[in-house]
Amino acid sequence: MTGTTKVSFHGVAATFAVVSDTYLTAVVPTGATSGSVTVTTPARTLTSNKVFRVTPVIQTFSPTSGPVGTQVTITGTSFTGATKVTFGGVKATTFSVDSDTQITATVPTGAKTGKIQITTPGGTATSPGVFTVT
Repeated sequence: MTGTTKVSFHGVAATFAVVSDTYLTAVVPTGATSGSVTVTTPARTLTSNKVFRVTPVIQTFSPTSGPVGTQVTITGTSFTGATKVTFGGVKATTFSVDSDTQITATVPTGAKTGKIQITTPGGTATSPGVFTVT
């Protein structure tokens, strides 16, 4: 790994440190999505033979309560590729991934008071707090 010039997670450049000729550490960068990890050395570019999964995290959401039809802004990390948003286990029929760090979702008919969950190719994130359906 000595001489490494670049490390990226699915094409997004990462901060890294070469520890030895056979070992380096890297920080998963903001905006990274699940995919290959590549390491560029003076001799060649190495590509992982396994997919690195970037796990989503929900940090906050606003508002924290409202009736069916309320638009809720959810913030966190690694939201790119989100396939599902739920309110108390009930799937939202309308949501948009505004960025890797924000999703806007509409509280669906039948939603129950409970945690918000977001599912991406990297896994499922669960909100730290409860959304109250009024």
